[in-house]
Amino acid sequence: MSQICAISKTCACRNVARCRIQEAGRLFLWFPVPHTLTKVTSYLEQFALEYELMQERPGLSLKCRTGQSLEIARNLAKLLAPRELKETQVLFIRGTIQPQIHDFSDIASLQRFIQLNQSDWLLEMLAAERFTSHFQPIVSINDTSQIFGYESLLRGLDEQGNLVLPTPIIELATEAGLLPQLDQIARLNTINQFSRHQVSGHIFINFAPTSLYDPVFCLRSTVEAIDTAGISHDRVVFEVVESDSPQDLAHLKAVLQYYRNAGFLVALDDLGSGYSSLNLLHQLRPDFIKLDMELIRDVHKDLYKASITEKLLEITQKLNIQTVAEGIECIEELNWLRERGANLAQGHLIAQPSAVPITTTPYFDPIALTITSANSQVVEQVQHQSESERIVAAVTQRIRQSLELDEILQTTAAEVRQLFEVDRVLIYQFESDWSGLVAVESLAEGCRSILGFHVMDTCFKSTRAAYFQEGNTRAIEDIETAGLSPCHIHLLRSLQIRANLVVPILQQERLWGLLIAHQCRSSRQWQQSEINLFNQLAGQAAIAIQQSKLYHQLQQANQELQRLACSDGLTQVGNRRCFDDTFNAEWQRLAREQGSLSLILCDVDYFKLYNDTHGHLAGDDALRQVAKAISQTVKHPADLVARYGGEEFAVILPNTDIERAIAIARDIQTNISALQMPHPHSDVSEFITLSLGVATITPHSQLSPETLIAAADQGLYQAKAQGRNCVVQMDCENAD
Repeated sequence: MSQICAISKTCACRNVARCRIQEAGRLFLWFPVPHTLTKVTSYLEQFALEYELMQERPGLSLKCRTGQSLEIARNLAKLLAPRELKETQVLFIRGTIQPQIHDFSDIASLQRFIQLNQSDWLLEMLAAERFTSHFQPIVSINDTSQIFGYESLLRGLDEQGNLVLPTPIIELATEAGLLPQLDQIARLNTINQFSRHQVSGHIFINFAPTSLYDPVFCLRSTVEAIDTAGISHDRVVFEVVESDSPQDLAHLKAVLQYYRNAGFLVALDDLGSGYSSLNLLHQLRPDFIKLDMELIRDVHKDLYKASITEKLLEITQKLNIQTVAEGIECIEELNWLRERGANLAQGHLIAQPSAVPITTTPYFDPIALTITSANSQVVEQVQHQSESERIVAAVTQRIRQSLELDEILQTTAAEVRQLFEVDRVLIYQFESDWSGLVAVESLAEGCRSILGFHVMDTCFKSTRAAYFQEGNTRAIEDIETAGLSPCHIHLLRSLQIRANLVVPILQQERLWGLLIAHQCRSSRQWQQSEINLFNQLAGQAAIAIQQSKLYHQLQQANQELQRLACSDGLTQVGNRRCFDDTFNAEWQRLAREQGSLSLILCDVDYFKLYNDTHGHLAGDDALRQVAKAISQTVKHPADLVARYGGEEFAVILPNTDIERAIAIARDIQTNISALQMPHPHSDVSEFITLSLGVATITPHSQLSPETLIAAADQGLYQAKAQGRNCVVQMDCENAD
């Protein structure tokens, strides 16, 4: 058995081993590409360090004296690029023994190798299990004196028993590959302490899905601890804390399914902070959503945060998911969230985390928020600020009146031109190849428009992109005396530019575009205060652009969720819920307008025999083709095709009389026949056919919508009784 340094990539939840690299041994290194090997061998030869090359792949091994392996690893980290550091693999073995097959599971990246060997304090903390849990109450948002449960928050303890905040612990554990051990200790510590305090309500337990390689094996101790403590499973909410960048969605689903099968509840943390937000909602279908505290901060004053949060609450309400608003710090935030239907609240306004769970929380009366005009809000917010800050706040308020990108850009250009009294302000937007165009323009009277002007500058990336990407500005007082190249001066003259001021618009450190002011008729000496103000306004425009983008992503996600909620998963036509909602809405509308409403119900003939003969997969495919053929027959945008149940479909035809409805039914028959899907066991045809019932009515308040459905259904019944593969019209007054 070799003596190895245990740096495991797998979830060794109970293994907190020290890496004894201070001892002598042999260091094995495998590199991602030969170029990396060349760099490393040059370094080793420079310091006269002997090594042995490997034959099968780029790699080497070298003998290390006591403590030398970490020194070499650190020096290589300075030499290699970040990707090389992550993809170079390391194995350290004490003594002179060659690695065996079982040793290769302990190979780690060079980056992790270094981090692990700089984490002695964390290893000691894990080995001694010097951790504690603090508990922050989660309350009903409408009655904050009613405690729904508690979130457990990890704290470390140093050797003197002082608290260590979680951020450095989690960051180092993640980098050093110790997250599995930390995650398990934190879960068990939470359960033990919560049970000791004997409080009622739910307990929210954070967990990192990537720290679990096998839900059944890794979570067995957690479930056992919960059962030993006598905590009912339906009181436990497991909170996903890595949802912003899930590495393996199938794995995450498996973990959550294990919890659900055991009777636990599931929460998705920090909705609104990143990827976690919407892409996982329909995939994971959590019981709770926790709104990110950065989204909640000042939500009552920030138009963008308010719009995004309202949309998130609308989505969760439709999906019957409970929402927890985190980080509430003032009564205005609480009341704003109350009015818009959030369910639960958490934050320092209610209670801070404490070692012993508090059992009473304050009750806050609902306070009606006074809605003031945009101008009065600006005055109130900036009354103690400097003149320039007041200008920025006022202009920002006007920029943020819209969530539409075009309006944001146009308002920005117009406000900046008026404020600086310049001849032309434009916003220049870059394409991916660093070409770009004038997307928006605001002009003084008599100036030439360059809106839509497209520039292809192949040198921009190499000459000026980095300069602006770092947030730098460029101010030219007079193009004639600025030392510009002749061709540059010629271009500026052709655009009637005498002086200009250029500042970058950055999106998450990416150069999105430029905010540019032009003086067309004369030179201009730009004051530093003007340049600073211009920069601030560009920054506010950048924020507005980003939040507009996020808002539209939310709208798209909401539309997709609505589509999924109303769509039949197999055939992609409307589902029964969609049929019911549409039918009732059209009934009410046409009752007011006194228009006709027709309904076709159709059923695939002898479909059970088809399934029995060809199998369910072939049956599913047949239903998809039938649904597609029916949909292609129906032309009017207001018409709806829906799967009514099993092999039965419905077609809602607003403002359609009986003659037209019968014609559509016969067209459906023709299109189904054209498919020529073989059905050898049908008694009416060698191909798949439909039976159809048709009915028409003019809705009014004295009639029930069921009247029309019953009539169409009776028509379908008669069609089957008459031998199938036919259309039967039924009068509503004759339907039983």
